[in-house]
Amino acid sequence: MASVSCLAFPAFAASDSPAAGPEQSDDIVVTAQRREQKAQDVGIAISALGSAAIKNMNITDASDLTRAVPTLKMNSYSSSQVVFNIRGISQNDFGDQQEPPVAVYQDDSYGSSLNTSSFPTFDLQRVEVLRGPQGTLFGRNATGGAVQFISNKPKDQWGGYVSATTGSYGQIVTEGAITGPITDKLQFRLAGIRDRDHGYLQNILPGYANQGAANHWALRGMLAWQPSSDFNALLTLRYLRAPNERMAGIYTPASACPNAMNQGYFLGANETCSYWSGIGNPGPGTTATGYRNDKVMPQFGGSPWKTAAGDPGYVDRKLFSATLRLEGHLGIFDLVSITDFQHGSKYLTDDEDATPDQATTFSQGSSLYQGSEEVRVLAHFKRHELTVGAYGMIIEGRYYGSFGDPFYGYVPEANFTQKTQSFAFFAQDEWSLTDSVKLIGGLRYWHDHRIGAYNAYEPSTGVGIVFNQSQVGYSSFGTAQDATGLTVSPASATPSFSGVTARAEVEYKPSKDVMLYGSFNRGSKSGGFTFSLGTPFPGGEVSALNGTPYKPETLDAFEVGVKSTLTRGTTLNISAFYYNYQDYQAFAQYGSVQTVVNLHAHSKGIEAEFTTHPVRGLMLQLSSSLLNTKVFDVPLPDANATRVTHALPQAPGFSGSAVLRYEFPLLGGLGSFQADAQHSGGFCFTVLCAPVEQEAAYNIVNLRAGFTTGDGRIDFAAFVNNLNKEKYRIYAFDESLFGGNVAQAYGKPRTWGITATYHFGAQ
Repeated sequence: MASVSCLAFPAFAASDSPAAGPEQSDDIVVTAQRREQKAQDVGIAISALGSAAIKNMNITDASDLTRAVPTLKMNSYSSSQVVFNIRGISQNDFGDQQEPPVAVYQDDSYGSSLNTSSFPTFDLQRVEVLRGPQGTLFGRNATGGAVQFISNKPKDQWGGYVSATTGSYGQIVTEGAITGPITDKLQFRLAGIRDRDHGYLQNILPGYANQGAANHWALRGMLAWQPSSDFNALLTLRYLRAPNERMAGIYTPASACPNAMNQGYFLGANETCSYWSGIGNPGPGTTATGYRNDKVMPQFGGSPWKTAAGDPGYVDRKLFSATLRLEGHLGIFDLVSITDFQHGSKYLTDDEDATPDQATTFSQGSSLYQGSEEVRVLAHFKRHELTVGAYGMIIEGRYYGSFGDPFYGYVPEANFTQKTQSFAFFAQDEWSLTDSVKLIGGLRYWHDHRIGAYNAYEPSTGVGIVFNQSQVGYSSFGTAQDATGLTVSPASATPSFSGVTARAEVEYKPSKDVMLYGSFNRGSKSGGFTFSLGTPFPGGEVSALNGTPYKPETLDAFEVGVKSTLTRGTTLNISAFYYNYQDYQAFAQYGSVQTVVNLHAHSKGIEAEFTTHPVRGLMLQLSSSLLNTKVFDVPLPDANATRVTHALPQAPGFSGSAVLRYEFPLLGGLGSFQADAQHSGGFCFTVLCAPVEQEAAYNIVNLRAGFTTGDGRIDFAAFVNNLNKEKYRIYAFDESLFGGNVAQAYGKPRTWGITATYHFGAQ
């Protein structure tokens, strides 16, 4: 892969002594290849953000990364439902049992579900976004890439910081960390964050609280032990609590009507949906239940930051994880063991039509246990860097939920379990053929075994679905039906999947400042089950059951590029890639049933990233991405299942970002001003790409001004996010066939804040 972007902001010593030179973009150290290297020396497409960039871009949770990395998108409608997308590669299924194609790690701890991979960010050393298939070096295999959050580690000197932020909508954020020695060979670090506000989405119903309100806290504790120079251990404990956080159900009302393809389009002010005539209570511009309020419906000029939800949503969740990392050195060998345990529980409920009528409701609960073990051996030879490893993981989860329409009496209930047993072996060798030519080759064999059990029932239709290793069947109107037409059997509930992935790369350095390379990567993601939270209507049971299992997906990625340091502090990286997808796992909803279908897709694009420090204290970074994607033969929800070809979800043709930062002496300390902007071209939120799921291009501008005292102990900053009050959606889902509405969530309006930070002890 061929591109590296590093946000490294100028850093001067604010004192009477001569100022230190600015930190350069090629000074950032990353561990994308499981050892420390300068980012510009790594032959992987990676965007790295150091601690200064994280702070200066106001990155406070995982979803904020999209402002810093143009090729990184997200699909999010709550704090516990964040799905990353890299170069058009994503999985938009909102089921907690699904593993995303973009793997998310916290200090080597892999988050296997939407719940465990969504969290606040605090006390971080850096973040690395790896683009393209992963798997020959570490962890879980992933087709889209990986996002790694690396925390600050314990130190052998006392130090730390405390920070407080206040801002829009009553926001109060407190954060802090303390580190120091316990003995000469044992150190600790304790960090935490608390985030609360009143909510940015105003509920116009009397007596109802605002939605979009943060209410969570998190702690992270670390113990580092070095009994000898050849061995060290790091124990990390994490805990997150979000009690009844009103970050779910952040929906803005909209009325929609199915077209000839049974795909929703926004109704005009004087247009009545004929589809719902005789079934619902439609009127001009209304939902199926007859609701319309122009003050809260953007299609009629209303505010996107208002709602009329009669059943306000919330999420209640807990996350705990423990990771033990052991490292040993024996001659030319480095040995690494990573043992990880996680437990997460969640309950989420929301009113998806965002009206008093509760026409479309959604609830979801889960309890998940995950354990994994990874062992790696790194051998350092004269011209070879060899990595050999094994990875094993067990996931056990219990899940329940409902996707229904209480207004019409359709209230299904689904309960299911899923167990995953996985192991893999991987190896990679980096061979420095000459001082300027390097060959890289890697292989991974993986094997997954899944056990699923699903039971769902809807009283008004009498439809029941059973899918497990003992029985597969269904009932209609309360009567059991025969198995005619079923292609699934009890054996389908215990599938095994396996595959081989690979990496091959050539790197050529004609000079110390330029690297050219080309690579081939094959990535794959296991198959699984789509366990729908809605039941089919009578007549659709067979197709729903047959669509429960889906196959693994395979991605072949080809990439060429150049990575160059033009002058000290100026870098230019350009890459071009082509992805060929087999059995792409495409999530879609047909009627009341959610499913994953395997399709063929491809993606190609060009990325360019430029960073320069032209004068003392000034930094400019420009990033852009051109993307052309296609997913073929997508079946639409019309009666004929018409097949169409269009772009992958969340894959805009053009994306770009710019960051301008200037630091200058001020009052014996250091002043700073920063502006950053992000542009996203238009895209679709789902693979079906209904008209109501098509998002137009948008731009976001953020500002930040700061001051650091001369001794570096105290920081003050003021910031404004979404300065231009851009109205853009972060989630959209067509529910025109369900309630004559759209489940849509908008990004936050303009917000402001003031932050003060005090650093104590060793810096």
